[in-house]
Amino acid sequence: MTPLRFQNPRIQRLRRLLGRRSARSDEGVFVIEGRKLLDEALRAAMPIECVFVSADTADLSIATVLERASRLGIDVVSVEAGVFERIADVIAPQSVCAIVRRHRWGLLNMTDGLLRGGFVAVGVDIRDPGNAGTLIRSAEASGAVGVVLCADSVDITSPKVVRSTAGALFHLPVVTDVSFEETLAFFRDNGVRSWATAVRPDRCVAYFDADLCGPTAVVFGNESHGLSEADLGAVDGLLTIPMLGHTESLNVAVSSAVVCFEAARQRATPESSLPTP
Repeated sequence: MTPLRFQNPRIQRLRRLLGRRSARSDEGVFVIEGRKLLDEALRAAMPIECVFVSADTADLSIATVLERASRLGIDVVSVEAGVFERIADVIAPQSVCAIVRRHRWGLLNMTDGLLRGGFVAVGVDIRDPGNAGTLIRSAEASGAVGVVLCADSVDITSPKVVRSTAGALFHLPVVTDVSFEETLAFFRDNGVRSWATAVRPDRCVAYFDADLCGPTAVVFGNESHGLSEADLGAVDGLLTIPMLGHTESLNVAVSSAVVCFEAARQRATPESSLPTP
């Protein structure tokens, strides 16, 4: 089959999906880039629509992944050399990408996990793609049953967010397009205790002293101004990460990793892989 040229309608569609949130939303799809993400998407049985591969790639590991995709009946399309360089938003674009149909999760999708004593990470007004992706990645790696990114947070189908999740996006519900008020109401109705991180030593509990067992939600605010006073007053408790040096606070990516893994540690059993103190 002749490799597709830049002007081909399928390439122009791929270009729109990479560059426009509205196009991804309208079609209910997003784009994954690179062999590792494609491999992870196949392992997670994601609904992959088609795969595009550069005609000049000589990477044997990519060929192996493409064979798996073909065996699953996924359309694999060759693209002229240089096309990805013209449509990607990175300096060194990958040699392979794929269009994946998006599953839209709702708060109810986390009910069973919470009723079994799980925890959820919540982001409010998270604007940086790297922070959002790392929050999702930390939540999945620490065993969370879901993530909620409330309205006004960054688009999780953005290529930068998708890349920064390193595949975690494929393995747990990530709920978007819900308000913080709606999310807290869902937690209250389902007996979920909500905590929020804040830099308020007079009102906060050190994260390692808080009881994060049982159905729990931990809320992380905007990178610049955190949560509003109203939002802080709406949760059940406030957490802080004590600073031993001169740094006043940590960014969302680091804070979410610290607190999520503390929640995992408190749930650890002698048989689990996480050590208990």
